Amino acid sequence: MRVESPDLTLREAAEELGVVYMTTFRYVTNGQLLATKVGGVWRVTRHDLDEFISSVAERKNRRHELPDARRTGNYVVELERCLSNGDSAGAWMVLGRSMNAGASVEHVLLEIVVPVMTTIGTRWANGEIDIAVEHQASAIMTKLVGRLSERAVRVGRHRGSVLIGGPTGERHALVLSILSCLLSLQGWDVLDLGPDTPASAFVHAAQRMDRLVAIGVSVTSAESFPEVVKTLSVLREKIGPDVPVILGGGAIQDAEHARKLGADYFAVGSSGFIDFLDGLRRKSA
Repeated sequence: MRVESPDLTLREAAEELGVVYMTTFRYVTNGQLLATKVGGVWRVTRHDLDEFISSVAERKNRRHELPDARRTGNYVVELERCLSNGDSAGAWMVLGRSMNAGASVEHVLLEIVVPVMTTIGTRWANGEIDIAVEHQASAIMTKLVGRLSERAVRVGRHRGSVLIGGPTGERHALVLSILSCLLSLQGWDVLDLGPDTPASAFVHAAQRMDRLVAIGVSVTSAESFPEVVKTLSVLREKIGPDVPVILGGGAIQDAEHARKLGADYFAVGSSGFIDFLDGLRRKSA
């Protein structure tokens, strides 16, 4: 009697699904079916194939219902799978399908990308995945957010300029890329200096920006605090008190903590930063 392998090749999976090999391969590349390369060969576990078959059956049973254009929960699961497998093309297809189904760039970033990266970060912190997987996912997502930003150009009157970056020692570019994209959608001209930016570079950029409204500094590590204090002190000396400096990021505890480090305000996530800018505009109106 033949003993079945705990996983299947894509060709074997295609036979069970009743489709051709290339259709099954497309399911993998667009993030619908989880597969892993072993020795250069794509393999699918029995569990994942059964889950995929069940999801297909469920979609067929619901074919007469109004579709949920965003299917956020499914996209989150699919994107996490692609990023964990290092599948950049598949991850982009997941994002593309969500937008083709009606999701806005803002929705994709806040409701799909951010939750996925938070989950991956938590899994790494809990020892469930290697740091290489977390770094790989962040690198892929940073590139894809750059592609999303091409769709984030808002036509119409611009509201002013915003400077963002991370102080010397910071290594996380993704949070800045997401914030930059979201701010552009809101009509702001954004200069993203990226992480690991010295205080002098912040000053140099700020002094040359037209209609500078605010400066945002992202801090994800407590080891960066000395550089944060230095950067904010130099900015205040060179730029003056009229341009507010906002601190955000996972290492900043609350508004009081931000003020102790020298900031004018504290922003909780990208949405908090946008809300702060909206408040500034309302006051000046």
